[in-house]
Amino acid sequence: MSLMKSLYAGMSVLLASATLSLCGTAAAQSQPDLKDTRLVIAYQDPAFPALIRKSGVINGAPYQIEWVLLTGPAANLSALYAGKIDLGHMGDTSLTIEQANSRTEWTKDSTPLRIVAGWRNFYSKEYPPVVTAVRTSANINSVQEIKGRKVGYNYGGYNHSQYLATLVKAGVTEKDIQPIKFADGATSAAGFNAGEVEVYSGALGPILPTIKSGAGHILLADRDTQIPALNVWTTTSADLKDPHKVAAFQDFFSRLSGYWAWHDAHKDEVVGVLKDTLKISDDRAAFEYQVRSGSFVKFDAGLLGQEQKIADILYDGHAIRKKVKVDVEYDPQFNAAQKAIWPIRTKD
Repeated sequence: MSLMKSLYAGMSVLLASATLSLCGTAAAQSQPDLKDTRLVIAYQDPAFPALIRKSGVINGAPYQIEWVLLTGPAANLSALYAGKIDLGHMGDTSLTIEQANSRTEWTKDSTPLRIVAGWRNFYSKEYPPVVTAVRTSANINSVQEIKGRKVGYNYGGYNHSQYLATLVKAGVTEKDIQPIKFADGATSAAGFNAGEVEVYSGALGPILPTIKSGAGHILLADRDTQIPALNVWTTTSADLKDPHKVAAFQDFFSRLSGYWAWHDAHKDEVVGVLKDTLKISDDRAAFEYQVRSGSFVKFDAGLLGQEQKIADILYDGHAIRKKVKVDVEYDPQFNAAQKAIWPIRTKD
């Protein structure tokens, strides 16, 4: 190599190093200092926060995390509106129902709440996250036979949408049944297990003993009602305008994207935490291990198409009062950090 070529090569290396150094410095300067940032994160039972802590994926986070137990979507929505929490846990159709009940139109600019993360287990006939079930003693063999019966549900979330979609499939409205609204999914399930209602829409896990004993059976699952049935975290528009909160969300979701691989590789530990935190049987813990597996789901045209479809089904069936546009409810900016996937895989 000539002296001139050597000098050019050396200069190229120096320039490349300087460029990388400047880029790194700029990136560091643009990243907010999160040491005084606190994320208040709600979940509807103590199990998932305990599992996240056990997995170690959030160890060393450069911000504070405070977990809050809020049972039921209604409590999470109230806390979000009051500015008490940063992430509220609910089902994917919660904001569809909120939007349908709103007195004002929701647009990209005016939507008060946005869904920023969604996840679920892979599609499985054996492990559906939400069902409509009936008491065997009620002698209900088709969905049309729920007319005139006591039907239990809880407000908000995909439990509520499962209930509404069941009414649509039955060709009835709330005037044609005896609706019983419970405070949350746990009390709704308890009412079904105790025989207080003949029909129940909600999670399968809490009513598993009734189903396994033969005292009840599943009438419809999530695939029958076409509800995507994602667990979601929802935040406020105010949080999404705060660069510190957004940076903390990016880091939190990036860390959490590694949780499900840990879940799959540590079945005994997961089952142990589920039994300890939820005080449940071995059979229920084995079911919950499966239904709580999965991954983050990508907010793209595929998912939004499914969410819009169920919203349209509910509107056309007179189950919600006005037509909604679901795309204004979702914020996809965290999908890359979440390593979110679409389509949702099928297990069986």
